[in-house]
Amino acid sequence: MSPRLFFTPGVFLLATLVLGTAHPPAFARVGEPLAKLKKHFDAAPERESPKNMAIWFIESIDGALVYTATFNAQGLSISEGIKPLKRAVLTAKIAEDFIRDQMVPLQGSPTSRVVPPGQAYLFAGQSFVCGENEFVMVDDGRGLLLIWSRGGIPSVMAISREMLLTPSR
Repeated sequence: MSPRLFFTPGVFLLATLVLGTAHPPAFARVGEPLAKLKKHFDAAPERESPKNMAIWFIESIDGALVYTATFNAQGLSISEGIKPLKRAVLTAKIAEDFIRDQMVPLQGSPTSRVVPPGQAYLFAGQSFVCGENEFVMVDDGRGLLLIWSRGGIPSVMAISREMLLTPSR
């Protein structure tokens, strides 16, 4: 067998797809306690996590993604997000899975909407504008904002109303 066979574009694409989906992470949802996140990740957060936060590392293409969750005084998640470290790749599938999981409690909500790029929107009494390379879904009635930033260093996050209203955050 020729070593060149392993470097054909089709083989490379197939390998990339398999590696990108081999261990899809299970995500928790904003509003869940730390114990539920531990169960989703099947692991405790990193020991060096800052106060009121939990951090996990997820293996991805070319490195690790960092998954962060911020908690309120009652121990419930008020924001969660994923971003790549160094050369890691945040795949569209991972971002879409994260968004889909976060949207489950909003299904059928008459107050949720996708914001087109360039359009202003309100959330938690604050005004924002959807960026050109962003996907934004907002449900101010139910207190959830989802942002998938696809430009620069990509990231995806879910933010509760409480996160923006809590002083010193």
